[in-house]
Amino acid sequence: MPPIPSIKRCKPLLGTYVSVYLSAEMNTATLIDLGNLVFDEIEEIEKMMSFHNPESELYYLNREAASHPCELSDDMSVVLMTALQLSKQTNGRYDISIAPELVNQGLLPGNQASMDVSERGNWQDITLIDNRLYFEKPLLLDLGGIAKGYAVDKAFLAISEQVGDVIINAGGDLRMKQWQGKDVEIKTPGFGESGSVNVTMQGPALATTASYYMEKNLSAIVDPETKQLVHDPRSISVFAPNCMVADALTKVVLLAENPADIVGSMHASALLVEPNGAIRNLSL
Repeated sequence: MPPIPSIKRCKPLLGTYVSVYLSAEMNTATLIDLGNLVFDEIEEIEKMMSFHNPESELYYLNREAASHPCELSDDMSVVLMTALQLSKQTNGRYDISIAPELVNQGLLPGNQASMDVSERGNWQDITLIDNRLYFEKPLLLDLGGIAKGYAVDKAFLAISEQVGDVIINAGGDLRMKQWQGKDVEIKTPGFGESGSVNVTMQGPALATTASYYMEKNLSAIVDPETKQLVHDPRSISVFAPNCMVADALTKVVLLAENPADIVGSMHASALLVEPNGAIRNLSL
C-alpha cells in the first residue's frame, strides 16, 4: 500500500517556533490548507492574549478592568477560569497577576509598568462572573504559558477530526492525536543542547519547563510569594488531557506545596528529569 500523504511545516509564533505534522488520505494542497488553518488559529490567540500588544484583549483588560467590568471573549474566559482555579488550588502560588515582577526581571516589556499598581492586589482581587471581568485593585495579568497551551489546543481541535493524525509542537507545548505508545525527547538540563532522554507519552498533551537557557539554574518563573525567580535545576514535564492544563501545571509543580494532589485532580501526570538524566515520577 502507498504511504499515507503527510506534511510537516514550521512557523515562528508565540515567541517560539510552532511545527505541525499532518497525515491524512487527502491531497497535499488540502493538507497545506489545514496547516495554514493551524497557524491562523494560533496567531488569533496570540494576538488576543499578548501582554505587550496594545490591540490585544489582554492589554485592554489590564488597562480597564480596575475601572469597570469588562466583557470577555469566550476564549479569554476559558483561560482565566482555569488560571483562577489553579490559583485557588495552590493558595496563590500560581498567580497570573505576577506580571509586574516579570517586568522587573526583564522577562516582559515594561510598556505597561507605568500603570498605577503600587496598591495592586493579587489573584483574589480578580472577579470573573458570566464572562465579565473586574479587578478589585489595580492588576497586571500575564497569561504566558497557559495562553500558549490554549492556542495549541484550539488549533488542534480545529482540524483534528479532518485528519488521521496531527502533531502540534509550540516550543515544547506538544499535542498529538495518535499519542498512545509514542516516544518523545525531553532535554536533559545538565547537558545543554546535546542531552535528552526518551519518554513515552502518558496523555495527548505534554508541556515542559526548565532552566535550559537561563543562568545559575534560574527559570523564567517568578514565585509570587518571594517575588524572586525560581531556582531549580530540574526539568518538569506534565502530561495532561490538553496543552493548556499541561503548561499551567508545570508551574504548579515548581511552586505548589501539594503538586502531586493538584496534578492528579486534573487527570494529569508529571515527570521530573534531574540534571544527570535520572527520571522520576512526581509522586515518588
